[in-house]
Amino acid sequence: MPVKNFEFMTIDARRFARSTEVQKNIQIQVNHEISQVIERAEKETEFNFRFAINYTGMGAIASIKFEGYVLFEGQAGIAQKWVKDKKLPDDVANEVLNLIMRNCLMQGVVLARDMRLPPPIQMPQVKVGQKPGQSMSSGIEVA
Repeated sequence: MPVKNFEFMTIDARRFARSTEVQKNIQIQVNHEISQVIERAEKETEFNFRFAINYTGMGAIASIKFEGYVLFEGQAGIAQKWVKDKKLPDDVANEVLNLIMRNCLMQGVVLARDMRLPPPIQMPQVKVGQKPGQSMSSGIEVA
């Protein structure tokens, strides 16, 4: 079931505290929601979404917000199920929500860098000078 299109309609990034102000215990909260599901054609569904990254410490530090849509094709009746139960079929939800999360977090990392904020995801760390006999595992398991 392919995603036919993904597009940002709104990107809003705001900083409420200067980068020179020392901030301790910064908390990063990531929220996402499907705001609307519309049947565009037979077996073609549009998912409107909102995605927010909020930075807080002793108060609000910054926020990055995205709105957009995903055009999905391959199944009929998704919008009716959404209106009735506010639930998506598992296979559709996995594909659509993972795409939204991946694209928004990648764009969020770039915006956070430009705004001198910590990235909204844990970045991998390189460890140089490991002692002999220690594994070079990255923690990623590949099957």
